[in-house]
Amino acid sequence: MVKKCLIAIALLAFLTTTVQAGDDAENPWKFDDHWPWVYLELEICQIPVYMDVGMYVDMKDCGKKEIVLKQVSCDTIGKEAGDFPCYKGCVKFEIRANFEVKLGTKLYKIGPVIDGWAATLDNDVVPGDGNYYEREVCVTAWKAKIWSASPGDKVLVGEVAITVKPNA
Repeated sequence: MVKKCLIAIALLAFLTTTVQAGDDAENPWKFDDHWPWVYLELEICQIPVYMDVGMYVDMKDCGKKEIVLKQVSCDTIGKEAGDFPCYKGCVKFEIRANFEVKLGTKLYKIGPVIDGWAATLDNDVVPGDGNYYEREVCVTAWKAKIWSASPGDKVLVGEVAITVKPNA
């Protein structure tokens, strides 16, 4: 009988412990490693973001620029007296790029007035830092056939194009 009582007491103790471990009524929240009472966002991963960025060159107010050639003595542009009449005109412009740029020029004649001509840049390199830089382009003309056009203050005789390429 004592043996049966001891088994009954042991069984009761075992059932009581099991019931306490499975009781969710007292504390329904589960904590692993002391999760804070106020939920905080935790950074778990950083993913790099990439973008295809093309080469970019921008000339400020390009459509508003113009060069007006004025008559000068031929020796001021490095020409001989036999190259008369000689002309020169310049214009400043602002340009920026996201890569180092080498500037150049192309000349396009319009009409028969221009015989010989050239375009020069004061500085033909633009750094690739995205800031605007001021540059100046000058056009010189010699042996102009001024009798081929009607007189006027702004007679269209040509165009100068600014060209760009990576500076290697």
